[in-house]
Amino acid sequence: MRKVDLQQQAVTLIGQLSTEKLRAAVDYLSYLQDKNARSNLSDQDIPSTGLGTAIHEMFKPFGGVELEIPPREPMREPPRFD
Repeated sequence: MRKVDLQQQAVTLIGQLSTEKLRAAVDYLSYLQDKNARSNLSDQDIPSTGLGTAIHEMFKPFGGVELEIPPREPMREPPRFD
């Protein structure tokens, strides 16, 4: 082989190795980030009751809250784009 061909092959191989190593590093860093995010989620206190029960428990010391639920009305006519 000629020297020029060997140089071109060497440059191509170095480029491929660099790209593969870079991809591997990015994949590894993404894996670590996902792992960290998952561990943070498991560390948080997850309530064993539903949202409504949790809100009820918050307002219980104040005697609760009575809300007036408005009556349902028919849906309004959708807009026309004629």
